[in-house]
Amino acid sequence: MDKHRIILYKQSEGRWHYVRLTTSDGRCLTESGVCGQKPSLSLSSAIPEGVASTDFLKEKATSWLDQGYGKPNQQQLHVMTLHFQMRRWHGYPAGAPWFDDWKSGYIDPIQEELEATCNGIPRGNERFSGNYLNYYIVFNTDLALEKVEQIAAAAPVKFLLDIHIGRREKQVQIPIDPNVPEYLRTLFRIVEKSARTIASELPVLFQGDPLQPEQLSNEQQKTRIIGEKAQHLRKELTQKWNFDSNFWDPLKPASPSEVVFLNGMAEDKKSAIVQLLAKHVQIPLYLLDCEEGLFEIEVDQIFSSPHEGMVFDATLDWVIYFSHHYTITFGGDWLVTAVTNLYHGEEEKLNSW
Repeated sequence: MDKHRIILYKQSEGRWHYVRLTTSDGRCLTESGVCGQKPSLSLSSAIPEGVASTDFLKEKATSWLDQGYGKPNQQQLHVMTLHFQMRRWHGYPAGAPWFDDWKSGYIDPIQEELEATCNGIPRGNERFSGNYLNYYIVFNTDLALEKVEQIAAAAPVKFLLDIHIGRREKQVQIPIDPNVPEYLRTLFRIVEKSARTIASELPVLFQGDPLQPEQLSNEQQKTRIIGEKAQHLRKELTQKWNFDSNFWDPLKPASPSEVVFLNGMAEDKKSAIVQLLAKHVQIPLYLLDCEEGLFEIEVDQIFSSPHEGMVFDATLDWVIYFSHHYTITFGGDWLVTAVTNLYHGEEEKLNSW
């Protein structure tokens, strides 16, 4: 069942307070507390039969608006920058040897803590030349700093981290090759400054109607795979399919065997593939997302496709690759045959940009 959520905030006596309303399975959970702390009040109520969960959610939220809660102005809040200095890596980050330790030891628990206590909202990230910068809007700066420092201290593998909290993101100049002529270096710096100025003005933290429910997707239910199991699956995927968290067919001719690809798929065709895989593959399924890492997923999450990544099972007899050009590539003898048969009479859609 779909889950929806509304979070509202109120500043009182120098501290930000929150109320988080979440609907799921015919009930609405109301949680409130001080930003940076777990809820001090939690109450679950039934949604009346025949009433849409989103309508009930809006009605609940309206009563909190009457108490002074709402969506704060972005200028009232601070930005926390986590600046990691990593070993240089070319390509998508999930292929880096340090990626799983970094994600599981730092980024995931920090995100979980900020979300659980309504004390942080992701504001984007940058990466270049070994600099990885993650930005968050924070409400309680002292508790945000304290929690991040605690998580960093407990991380089993240490990475160089600088925490910066201010009205704006911490900025790190992108290195320029010393052989670049001075006039081009100056031009590059002007363009860089302009781009960052525009970027800082574009994001709107709280858009539109404060009573507009946020739909919570199933993506939050993915289970991250780390440690020896992750290393084994990555190694097997590289050896059998020549995939190392980077471009694959049709963007790059990397597959060791025949593949078939499509430039997008209709929903009925996706459903047919999901039904086929549900009958013939070994559970669990895995997703190696080139940006986010390795996860265990459900069959119905296959086409909740990443920006770039590969879906497979433990047999590695088949793979499905999603590219940032929205192509979908199928590998494995039986799966290639099945997809080809599915497009009987529409062969022009196969292997065509």
